[in-house]
Amino acid sequence: MNPNKIRNIIKHYKKLRQEHPDTWIEHCKNQEKLDDVIIYAALAENHLGKRNNHQRRLKKLNLEKFAANLIDKKFDIQKAKSFGQLLIIVENCKFKGIGPLACYDTTQRIGAKIGFYPEHIYLHAGTKIGAEKILGKPLKQKFINRTDLPNPFQNENLNNAEIEDILCIYKDRFEKFKP
Repeated sequence: MNPNKIRNIIKHYKKLRQEHPDTWIEHCKNQEKLDDVIIYAALAENHLGKRNNHQRRLKKLNLEKFAANLIDKKFDIQKAKSFGQLLIIVENCKFKGIGPLACYDTTQRIGAKIGFYPEHIYLHAGTKIGAEKILGKPLKQKFINRTDLPNPFQNENLNNAEIEDILCIYKDRFEKFKP
């Protein structure tokens, strides 16, 4: 894949995010109480009460149970020292009907409030597909590092969450990368 094509995709993504910020993350960041952050994050609701597209197919009852499980772990959430630790806590609260993408998204929303951001690019759903296309091989690990990706992703103006988002959103535009 042409590095200029990747740069254009990154540029398009940045413009898209400028015009349309993630209202689910912003809603969680704007909450005063951690309980509210956890509930909105797990329910995948923004300030308008709209559910995030990633969680649109999940049953409301499952999301409510997931939120309750997370509230029970509030003390552990407060003690977490990193995004990775927070993700483990969230994953330990899941059950059948709550998958890896819901766990990642919930962790990202809670993490944004308490100042934890992904140290790696976590591979789930569309992100994994995008990364496999760019790297030209199947990936079995839970995450990759930005240094595993082609040069345009080494951009200091991109954080790992944005790279994850780009790999997911633009997965159908990626092909095997050729240096």
